[in-house]
Amino acid sequence: MPRVRSDDYEAKSQAIMDCAAALFAKEGYPTAKMQDVAKACGATKSMLYHYFPTKDDLLFAMLQEHLQRVIQGVDEAIGAGGTPRERLQLLVEAYTQKSTQSRRRHVVAMNDVKFLPKAMQAPLIELQRQLTDRVAQLLRELNPALPDEVYKPYTMMLVGMLNWADFWYRPSGAVKPQELCDRMSRLFLKGFLAEKG
Repeated sequence: MPRVRSDDYEAKSQAIMDCAAALFAKEGYPTAKMQDVAKACGATKSMLYHYFPTKDDLLFAMLQEHLQRVIQGVDEAIGAGGTPRERLQLLVEAYTQKSTQSRRRHVVAMNDVKFLPKAMQAPLIELQRQLTDRVAQLLRELNPALPDEVYKPYTMMLVGMLNWADFWYRPSGAVKPQELCDRMSRLFLKGFLAEKG
């Protein structure tokens, strides 16, 4: 068997994950079978198993990559410099952009991590924790006078708003992507900065 170049391997595994994400988002992870993924990809089951030995391995790889991409975007936004307000705006834009780029994977990430075995869920939950910790730290900088225990709920409110936008928002609609990001940032900031300790 000829040696597969790493860039070819990466491109094919990405294509499989993209097909699988579309299928899982449409059919639901529990219902979809590997043969369905193979058919959607125009591949054989044996070729699919070469890249992902099980359906759980495929889901895990897809979710891990998605979360790592979102975290990278958030890190770039938070580390960009500027005031905490400016960095929150950048965070909203980065989060929304990274999610939109892989909209189907984001939908799968929201719905299907619970179907993985606990041992496979643990590293994904850790990535989610890293993401929320980064957001919470920025919120502390924005409004440092609040009691420590309220930063997590505010973080989850902000992340929840960003996550669910992927389910209803259409970039081709009347509200353009930058306007959506601006409106979400203003909506959150006005309420969050009005809060007192």
